[in-house]
Amino acid sequence: QIAEYKNVWVFCETVAGRLRSVALELVTKGRELADKLGEKLVAVIIGSDITGHAQTLVHHGADEVLVVDAKIFADYTTDAYAIAMTSLIASRKPAVVLYGATSNGRDLAPRIAARLGLGLTADCTGLEIDEKRQLIQTRPAFGGNIMAEIITPSTRPQMATVRPNVFKPKEPDTS
Repeated sequence: QIAEYKNVWVFCETVAGRLRSVALELVTKGRELADKLGEKLVAVIIGSDITGHAQTLVHHGADEVLVVDAKIFADYTTDAYAIAMTSLIASRKPAVVLYGATSNGRDLAPRIAARLGLGLTADCTGLEIDEKRQLIQTRPAFGGNIMAEIITPSTRPQMATVRPNVFKPKEPDTS
């Protein structure tokens, strides 16, 4: 039931204990999408000793931060991260999940899509919400000569990987 799915999620990747810049870019864009839907923006961060990043993500626009912090997540492994994300998504039912199109994001997102029987649009360069509350996912096609607009009308969450440096992160609001 599509109506059960709410909120925009952003998978926020860390490298060597630091947040990747694409995480803040996606939190900024995710905030815009969540506002258009009238829903919450949830940042998801998986790793070891990464709890301190939660405040940064809130300052950049997240309403909530789901932190999965354990030694097993110190280094990225496909299975551990896929199990963690799949469990969170299956139990909490987000409407949209965004990933950075990094090497890890490109590895993780299709695994989650396959495990949950979902579609996934890779390497997006644009994201909008239309009047039917669909995520319009724009990506280059045919060698970049045209831009394809892709929707996922019948499954949730709608998932996309987004190229780094497409969106500009907003300045943090520490209030």
